[in-house]
Amino acid sequence: MRRGVTVVAALLAIAALAGAASAYTYAEGEYGTLIYASDARSMAMGGAGVASADGARGMALNPALVGKAEGIDVVFTAAAVSAEESREVPLYDSFEGIIAYNTYAMNMSLYDRYIGNVAWKPDGEFEWMPAVAVGYGPRLDMSYNYHVQYRDSDTQAEPLDKILYDQWIENDGGVNAFSVAVSQEVMDALFLGVGVDFLRGDADAEERTVYPVDSEEEDVELWSSYDALSGTQFTVGLLSEQLHRVDVGVVYRSSFTLDGDYSMEDAEGGVTEGNFEYKYPDAIAVGLEYHPRNEMMTSVSFDVVYTRWSDFESDLSEDIDFDDTLEYRAGVEHQFFDNTQARFGLVYQPAYFDEHTTRTAFCFGLGLDVVGVRVDIAGQMGVREYGIEEGRLRETTSIGTVTVSHTF
Repeated sequence: MRRGVTVVAALLAIAALAGAASAYTYAEGEYGTLIYASDARSMAMGGAGVASADGARGMALNPALVGKAEGIDVVFTAAAVSAEESREVPLYDSFEGIIAYNTYAMNMSLYDRYIGNVAWKPDGEFEWMPAVAVGYGPRLDMSYNYHVQYRDSDTQAEPLDKILYDQWIENDGGVNAFSVAVSQEVMDALFLGVGVDFLRGDADAEERTVYPVDSEEEDVELWSSYDALSGTQFTVGLLSEQLHRVDVGVVYRSSFTLDGDYSMEDAEGGVTEGNFEYKYPDAIAVGLEYHPRNEMMTSVSFDVVYTRWSDFESDLSEDIDFDDTLEYRAGVEHQFFDNTQARFGLVYQPAYFDEHTTRTAFCFGLGLDVVGVRVDIAGQMGVREYGIEEGRLRETTSIGTVTVSHTF
């Protein structure tokens, strides 16, 4: 037991010191991308897991899953994100028709992400003894990096055209969640769970336009800072394993208000300071896990998540018109006789800034036992395309995830 407690403390310390997650999309840079911690198994199955991610690994997806823990369940996840972005302008023919797109900026960034969860259920035959869990991980991504260099195509300064100016966007920060969950089996094969997320974080944004030293133009620098961000979110989940070969999970996540202090500098050098609030929407998720009748031990998971982004509110902007989103996640897991699993998945994710802009990602992964611990690995590749003022933006996101778990 003492050894188990030591490992638990070490993993939580690593997760806490890892810092906030890094974002990777232009459109969500200001208000962030909501992240509900996903281990490698869930990621390989398209993010599905509301009815299938048992124990500590499922507490952020559905707190009722914590009730499936046995003993001390420790899960640590690390992810690496490679985000490639290209910006393109349209090329027109004489009839104002678009004949092609020309890339004028391409950026690739690398980010990391860390999640740690621990669940505990006492041993023994207790009729009413809930399982409890704690966890730490990212909840909102608010970072974004971008650079483009503009040149004058009508001049020729060997070996390249004359530089007009460089533009940088550097956003850094995010919001993390320290989570607590409790789950109880209220009836035979029926679990009820409740979770609370304590949200904390900060974010900085900077936009710079830098001209060459021989230019008559002056450099421009705009910045904003969002400090002492805090909020609280509640989650209620239900898991039923009473149906023959079908498990059902239902989750409701409350809306939450993120408040803090801000300071901004405008183009004239003036600084504005004050307090602000962002009201994020509530969401409901439904998940199914189906176990076909065969000896190959194959299961199919499917989740649907509805988020009411139209309820989003901001003190700093009145011109916000977000769309509600309906996200689909699906995955298949096949278990071999040596306790090794192969997994495949698909996720279809509309964007809250425009429901017609969607990110589609393909996922894959493996699960296996390594030197006494469980190791899951997963990969995901997603693409998205949408219009911007200059033309269009294409995003390609690749994510690699490793989860190490053990039950003491």
